[in-house]
Formats: sequence, structure tokens, C-alpha cells
Amino acid sequence: MGASVCAQTPSDTLKFTTDTLLIEAVRTALSSNDAPFSVSIRTRTEQATFTDAATSISSLTGQLPGIWVNDRQNTALGERITIRGLGWRAAFGVRGIQIILDGIPLTVADGQSVSNIIDPAFVTRTELIRGPAGSYWGNSSGGVLYLSTEAKRGDHPFYVQFQGGSFGELKENIVYQQQADNHKFKAYSSYKFEKGYRDYSQSKLLRSGVRGSYNLNNSNQLEYTGALLYMPQAEHPSGLTAEQVDEDPRQANTGFVDTEAGKQVTQGQLGLTYHRNGTAGLFTLTGYGLYRDLANPLPFGIITVNRLAGGLRSTLEANIENLEINAGIEHKFQHDDRKEFENIDGNRGTATVDQTENVQNQAAFLHSRYHFKSVYWSASLRFDRIAFSTDTTGGQNTGNRTFYAFSPGLGISFETGSSTFFANASTSFEAPTTTELVNRPGDGNGFNPELKPERTLGFEAGSRGSFLDGMIMYDVALYYLWIHDLLFPYQLETNGPVYYRNQGETRHRGIELSSSVAAFRDFAVDLTYTLTQAEFEKAKTLNNRSLRGNLVPGIPEHRFHSALTWTPDPFWIQFSGEYVNSYTVNNANTAFNDAYFTMDAKVSISKKIADSGVDIIPFFNLNNIFDARYNGSTVVNAFGGRYFEPAPGRNWRAGVTMAF
Repeated sequence: MGASVCAQTPSDTLKFTTDTLLIEAVRTALSSNDAPFSVSIRTRTEQATFTDAATSISSLTGQLPGIWVNDRQNTALGERITIRGLGWRAAFGVRGIQIILDGIPLTVADGQSVSNIIDPAFVTRTELIRGPAGSYWGNSSGGVLYLSTEAKRGDHPFYVQFQGGSFGELKENIVYQQQADNHKFKAYSSYKFEKGYRDYSQSKLLRSGVRGSYNLNNSNQLEYTGALLYMPQAEHPSGLTAEQVDEDPRQANTGFVDTEAGKQVTQGQLGLTYHRNGTAGLFTLTGYGLYRDLANPLPFGIITVNRLAGGLRSTLEANIENLEINAGIEHKFQHDDRKEFENIDGNRGTATVDQTENVQNQAAFLHSRYHFKSVYWSASLRFDRIAFSTDTTGGQNTGNRTFYAFSPGLGISFETGSSTFFANASTSFEAPTTTELVNRPGDGNGFNPELKPERTLGFEAGSRGSFLDGMIMYDVALYYLWIHDLLFPYQLETNGPVYYRNQGETRHRGIELSSSVAAFRDFAVDLTYTLTQAEFEKAKTLNNRSLRGNLVPGIPEHRFHSALTWTPDPFWIQFSGEYVNSYTVNNANTAFNDAYFTMDAKVSISKKIADSGVDIIPFFNLNNIFDARYNGSTVVNAFGGRYFEPAPGRNWRAGVTMAF
């Protein structure tokens, strides 16, 4: 595979040595060596897990091209994630892409994804599909981020980790894992408290999980997974204007402070997968369920949502000489009990919305692949039906909306020497979420009858591989995306709700490059560059002004990431840097976020206590070494110019891991 997948040294935080891997993110036995699309796979070594104070998903994806994770410094909103620019419109949470944790989608039936339940400290494997993947995952699949906490073979079945840092951060991690011939098991838990870099951004999070697999016999296997999030406090400082950032980047929006804006969340999920390898092929059945209880005070109202969601998916994979076939069906459901109230100085006022919302998603799909010598042809098709319903309506709104979508895909790949070349055409669609259907001028119950799905058609070509006997690994891809029936976010008043409308088309085109050089045993260099040009083709503002030729907001054209890792035993040392150029933050292209460059350093030392079987690993992370002043994230099209979410200057984390 290319630089995004393997390297010759295990020293880096997200590297491993392998010949062939199966891509879990496509839910089929597809090899990473001959995949006909852009895919990056990384694992974290045990050493890196012990020494990296990972608190943001960006620590897992920094060296992956195509994906951009912004830490908002706001736990109430979570990280802002885009893949090739898709997901740019999300004012909170994640839109337009699939996120999966241990095989269980965090993206529910209506397309919303919430990432708070992910603790990156426990993630051991990251997969990224960088283009539209609707034929695999259906709704909201402009890209796929697959995260795994699976136990890895190491010397330490149990470890505890304590860390502290700037802005009152305290965190404790604990992990127990075991591996026997028939059973693999891992359990983990963490608690994190921080006052936060900005005023009014204090948060408390308890996250736990379990994952395992059990071989019943040579033909049957069970896999199980569970995760829990308890977030009793997450204050919401909101965005600032450019003038406020210049005055004091740590301040909070007073309207959010006065109304006690924030989130309190309890979320749990369970999943079970059964595999049977029989004469007809490999049969897989997966079922999962999710519960989420949300209280979300905002200046314009107090929102409560009690959610039950889940799904059932069955597939059959069969090989007929040179032809591989994967066929299956899937059902996803979502039941939300939603109530909204006026916010009177942080207290509930009159109820403005009181309704239950149901989403049912049925799908059937077929994936096929034919290979002749070193050439692989693939074709896939998925059909989705998504039905929204609610028990109440009001005004001009409706209680039922139903969307249909066909998502085809075609691809080819071939291997020559130590390189793989590929090309494909792929599609995806993004239905409006329940939140987007409910939010519209006039408020009240029911769904907006005008909104419809956003659709994407993409083409890409690229190559990945190695040369100089594997010392240099590379990955390169070129792509072009057409997105039409855009779901546009907009606001009508300061601190008001975000509304949505379909408006026009955009095109995204770009180049993704990554390379890894491991010329010496204890030394590795990683370089990643992403070029993204995203423009409006057909679109108009609320006052009917054309946006044709304008840049899509929230998407930088140039991003560059580098990492230098040196691991002379018993030390582990890494320097990394990131450059992001200036980018616009509104549709009119009248406001911009300034370019920035940051550099981080991480160092640790491993010390074995003689004859005890215990390793002590103290570590120190220094972030933003040069104390750059910048905005790490933005809220696109925010009313009143409150676009900016400032990032901290120089800050640190330090701690110790005790591994047994």
C-alpha cells in the first residue's frame, strides 16, 4: 500500500508494517492493495499509545490527506470534520460523511454524526475512504472515517495513564485487554475535566467501551462492541467576530453565557456481529442499538431530544472463479422525542415544538469485483428509501417526507511491480437531517416540505506504492466532485437558529499527496499535502445575488502537514507542523480566516522496573511551540460576523503511563 497505509518502521504514531489488509470500512473482503479508490489506513503502536496525549480526533488524522479535523475548543459542538470539502456546512456535529466506531455507525439514519463518544486515546486503527461511498453506506457518505479500538498484540495487557495540562485539563485512562486462541477482549474507560482555553468552555466527560471477538469454531465467530458517553457539562462559548478575537480571543459570546448555553448528554450503544463461513460463502449479520439523551440550551431556545436508533444488516459474500459478489440488505431506524422551549435566562419557557420524529431507512445493495491477472474491475449499486414522519404538523409544514436514492459506483485497479494504479466513478447523497427539516423560519411542529437531498458525483484517479526497496512510500490522488441541490445553512438574526434551503451547485477538485521516508531504523519523515479548490457553480444569496465563481466557505485551498519521528531506545521524539492557508468563511467571500502555521513536539522515555514486569513511561507534549495566534475553526455564514473559534497559543500536556 502507499504512504498512507504502511511504512518500514513502527516508530510513528500511526504506522505499521504489513503486506495485505482488509478494508473494514467497506464491510466486505476488499484488499487494501487492490482497492479501486483512495483509502488510507493507519495503526498506532503500543509505544505511541503510551506517549501521545491524544485528546482530539485530529491526532489520528493529521497525517492523512483529504480529511481536515478542526478542534473548535468547544466540547458542546465537537470537532468540525470535512473530507474533500464535504461537510463544510455543519454548524455543529458532523454532516455529509460517515463515522464508524468499532463497526457501529455513529451516523444515524437521518445522516447526523456525533463524535463526542470517541476517545482518540483508545483508537488503535484508523481507516479513511476519501471519496463518495454511497454504494457502500448510503445516506451521508461523502467519505468514510472508520475507527477501531481493537486489542493489538503487545507486551502489556493492562495500563493506566494520568495526564494534566494547560487550561485546567485533567484526564485518566485505564485499559485491560487479553488475547487467547479463541477470544480477544478489550475494555477501556477515561474521565476528562477541563476548564477550557476560552471563557465559559468548561466540560466533563466520562467515556467507556468494550470490544471483543469469540471464535465458536472454525466456521463461526461472534464479535461484540459497546460504548458509553456521560457528559454532564459542556459549556458553549460560541463564535466571535474578528474585532472580538483581536480584543480577547478567550472571551465568550455574552448571549450564550447569559442563557447558559451548552449540552448535557448521556449516550450508550451496543452491537453484535455474527460471521459464518459456509459452502455458499461468508454470511454476516450485524445488529446494533443506540440510546442518546440530550439537553441543549441555546439563546433562541432549549432543545431536548431523547433518541433511540439502530440497525440490522445482513450480507453474503461469494467467490465464483474470478468473480467476487457481495449482496445484502440493511434497515436503519431512528426515533426522536423532541421538545423545544423558549430560553428565559437559562430557564424553560413556553413550549414551541413538541413532537416525535421517526426515520426508517431500507436499503439493498450489490457489490461485484472481477479480476484477471493483476487487473480488478468493480461495480456496485445501492438503493435507499428514507422515510421521515412525525406525529404533529403546523402551518405549511408536513408530517411526512420520503426520499429515494440510487448510488452506483464503478472502478478499476491494477498492480505493476510495487505500485497500484486506480480510477473510479462514485456517487453519494445527503438527505436533510431531522434537525434541518424542523428548523425553518416560522418554527412550529412538522417538517419543511421544500428541502430535498444533496447529491454528489465524483471521479478520481491515483496511485500508491513504494520504491527504493520500500524506503519511500507514496500515495497520490486527483479528484473532481459535482455537488448539486446544495443544503445551504443561513441565519436571520444574531444568536438565532440555523435554517437550511436547497440552492445551486458546487464543484470540488483537488490533489492529495502523501509520502513516508524511512531511510534509517529509528528515523521516519512523513509529508502530506492537500489541494482543494471548491467553487459555487449555481447559487444565489437570500437577496438573489449570484454566487457563481465564489469560493465555498470553510475550505482552505492548501494544507500541508509534516512529521519527523526519532525513536532511539528508550526515547520517543516527534516534531510535527501544519500549514493552512487563508480561506473564506461566508458565501459572499467578504470575510476570511487568516493563514496559520503551528508546530508541536512530543517526547517520552520508557523505563522498565527490574523484575517487576512494569514499564513507567513519562511523556510531555508541547503544542503551538511558536505561540501562533490563530483561529483553529470557523462557523461558516454565521450571522453578525461571528465566524471565528480561536485556538490556544502555546500550551502543554504531561503525564505518565504505567503498563503492567
